[in-house]
Amino acid sequence: MTDHWNAIRHHWQLLGPPLRPPPEAVEAYERELGLRHADVLLLGVTPELAGLGATMLAVDESANMIAGIWPGDTLTHKATAGNWLDLPVDPGGAEAVIGDGCLSVMPSSEARLTLFRAIARVLKPEARAAIRLFASPAKPESPEAVRALALSGAIATFHELKWRVAMVETGGAPDFAIPVKTIVERFNALFPDRVELSEGTGWALPVIGTIDVYESSRAIYSFAPAAVVADEAACVFDDVAVASSGSYGLAERCPLLVFGSRSRG
Repeated sequence: MTDHWNAIRHHWQLLGPPLRPPPEAVEAYERELGLRHADVLLLGVTPELAGLGATMLAVDESANMIAGIWPGDTLTHKATAGNWLDLPVDPGGAEAVIGDGCLSVMPSSEARLTLFRAIARVLKPEARAAIRLFASPAKPESPEAVRALALSGAIATFHELKWRVAMVETGGAPDFAIPVKTIVERFNALFPDRVELSEGTGWALPVIGTIDVYESSRAIYSFAPAAVVADEAACVFDDVAVASSGSYGLAERCPLLVFGSRSRG
């Protein structure tokens, strides 16, 4: 996965919502968790989330991502290289855990459960976590519907289209998973003429071209529906809820999963 994120780092500035959280999504973390006075653990180095909390430790496996997109360490907010499944935090040492889309880089249900258990280890009793999901709808769209929506101008951003294409393919897949390179293959099949797509939507060709970084990736993403991920979280936590992250394009598929209070089971 490190090579995958190193490649993405080079076109980070061309990415936008829903891949990157807009201000209303950032506000949702504060609304749901009340982070102003909390010691926060951030999974990844999402720069939009870097200012939350009284203190923050951000953990990312890619040193290049830390160097490339983390806004820089301060006395209270720092980033370190590390493994989310073996977090460099003492048991019960985090007053809140947050992450953006990080469950979608877990390629299976078992991997997502392993991450939930890792979060449970470091989260203080009665503390809570929030992760923004990239969740497939209960009823998948058809490829033809996605193409028609894009060419009619009904999709807000190229990155929303990219997630819609990915989610079309995961509806019947085990664990709702898809190899990242398959996303670009399906996109190219649906939109063989990128100039046509650019002229019809107003999206710049370099932005559309950001999908090409997926061609050589060995990563696997998953886009499980919110209800499925909530059920998985409930295997580890007693208190699980799904909350809105705003009204931006595709926000209905990007809710916050809010959870806490470790299960005794």
